[in-house]
Amino acid sequence: SRMDEAELCSVIPPERSRLYLVSLGSAVASFSVISNLFLFGVLIRTRRHLHSPFLYLISLSLADIFLSGAYILLFLVNVLMDEWDSSFLSSLWWSYMPFVLVLSHLAITASAFLIVAAAAERFVTISKMRGEFSTRERLSIVLLAFSIAIVGKIPMVVEVEVVKNGNCTGVTEWTASMAEFTSLEPYASVYKFWFRNLVTVMLPFALLLCLNVAIIRRLHRQHQSAKLFRFGTSTHRRNVRSATLSLICVTCTYLASNLLNVVLNLTEFVDRNFLYEEDVRPLYTMSSDLVSFFTVGASAFRLPIYYVCNAKIKSEVHRFISEFTFLPRCLPVESHSARPSTLKYPLSTVRYCNSGNGFVVFESRGSSQLPRRVGTRLDRLVLAVALGSVARPATNVFP
Repeated sequence: SRMDEAELCSVIPPERSRLYLVSLGSAVASFSVISNLFLFGVLIRTRRHLHSPFLYLISLSLADIFLSGAYILLFLVNVLMDEWDSSFLSSLWWSYMPFVLVLSHLAITASAFLIVAAAAERFVTISKMRGEFSTRERLSIVLLAFSIAIVGKIPMVVEVEVVKNGNCTGVTEWTASMAEFTSLEPYASVYKFWFRNLVTVMLPFALLLCLNVAIIRRLHRQHQSAKLFRFGTSTHRRNVRSATLSLICVTCTYLASNLLNVVLNLTEFVDRNFLYEEDVRPLYTMSSDLVSFFTVGASAFRLPIYYVCNAKIKSEVHRFISEFTFLPRCLPVESHSARPSTLKYPLSTVRYCNSGNGFVVFESRGSSQLPRRVGTRLDRLVLAVALGSVARPATNVFP
């Protein structure tokens, strides 16, 4: 009927709450694009980072750039075309929507598995099950993460079809429809639910939750051991701890941002029709928008987390800024070849410093500290091993 067609072709302006949420999310997404581009530039310029656990971070920053850019293209443009009743924005949005939608899902899935890979290597390393992974192993893991994302999400290109919306014109001229094969078995249950939802959403969430708890428990145990033996903390160990702390924070932000997504996926599995009831549908729509907002927010928080928690990345950022701006080169950049006086590790009665020729023990004598070399060469060697070989280069510093 004409009434039904008029209702079908009517433009419904977005609710104010959704407009404000998407606007805020777009601002966060813009910051995420800029910060991750900056992070990518800081890390990619040093070749040795490609042969370290920073490889995960470089790959993660690329995924976050595409994810954040896709949020702006999908959500902000969609809201504005309804708000302004713009046929131009509508035609533009429908022309790229299926491809950008797939790109965003690829980035989300790849990011999740990259964080899982980083957490797994960190746990294996601090547990001393084995040494650091080789560059070839890390490259294989990164390629595997993107491969899982491609297998799980790339069919969405043909699942979503853009079709004519009856006789409507203007903003409502086009609509989205799911292809018929998506409702056929075993595609609908085996692939779309068991593989896509469980493997690409539930599995990384569960793995990261377990790995995060395991890493925190391991660090707590090591901290208690350090207190028991009252050993000083070497530069290498401080870098490893700060890198592990930053990874824990990144993992926690991922878990927090994806908790609502996991709840929605479980609800869809139990009773999908419940979410489409008249009273529940607005809440479901808002929850879906919040999932996307939280995901972009987690991407935007990565650089601030690395800067605050990881001393190595902080020094790299300072060095990058000092080289490409007119700021004076007196920013606090951590140096691994610092003078002995800058590498003192406080204990209750003595201080150790790496003199470059054995270790020197400092004893407090009034207002000054005079160095006194103690022990035989063998004693100094044993002390060096106990302190974790301070002079060794600190390369194991994944953020």
